[in-house]
Amino acid sequence: MPDFVYDIPLKQLATYFALAAVASVVIGMLIVKPIMRLLIGAGPDLNEAINYGTAGFNLFYGLLLGLLTVSAYQNNERISEAVLQEATVLAAVYSDVNAYPEPIRSETKAMIRDYVLFTLHKDWPAHRQGFYLDGGANRVNAIRQKLAGFEPATPGQEVLHAQMLSAFQEFTRARQLRLNGVYTQIPNVLWYAVLVGAAINIILIVLLRMRPVRQFVLGTITAFFLGVILFVIVALDDPLRGEGGIKPDPLQRLWDRAMIWDEP
Repeated sequence: MPDFVYDIPLKQLATYFALAAVASVVIGMLIVKPIMRLLIGAGPDLNEAINYGTAGFNLFYGLLLGLLTVSAYQNNERISEAVLQEATVLAAVYSDVNAYPEPIRSETKAMIRDYVLFTLHKDWPAHRQGFYLDGGANRVNAIRQKLAGFEPATPGQEVLHAQMLSAFQEFTRARQLRLNGVYTQIPNVLWYAVLVGAAINIILIVLLRMRPVRQFVLGTITAFFLGVILFVIVALDDPLRGEGGIKPDPLQRLWDRAMIWDEP
């Protein structure tokens, strides 16, 4: 699917899909139907032949749409869980840093707050455009180096430091899963199959022998529902892209409830 599609507001995108569905039926009835009738004829057994020929097509095309819808939804849920996991582990890390001595305590907490602000106000807008910034990785590496440079002085600090490093590794894994969502999309080859199948579906509908008004109403209803399914797949396809992308609510709540009070 072209990248510009994900930058269209969802309400406008839904309207475009609905209009395209209605227009496809009108074009099919006015242009495609007369041409196809010249090629295949219009005998009394036409509807029966079309129904027989579309039985297998509808089965496989419906299966394809169903699998793509489920796949897009699962991708969306996986990235959403990664964002929640990133915020949850980072909250635990931020809280556990309080057990460290000064000055590493204040310095590390300031670096974590800086990372959260960068992610909310810099990295996430970049996600909406389909990419991410290197500043987040640089801040994570700086925090890692700060923690790695700490030398525990007591057995209790050794246990705390080991737990902190383990939690920080879990945070980086969740963050990497979130970044993977920037480029998580349904392959273009599958979109070709979906769009070609949609065109074939409309053609088969307009080829049926029936009164024009009845055919227009039934065809529009079927095409509209097909457009709704395609819209849902597009809206869920790229989890972080565009207006409908996953929002950084877990990180925003972390900042509002735990970090903003520590700002100087």
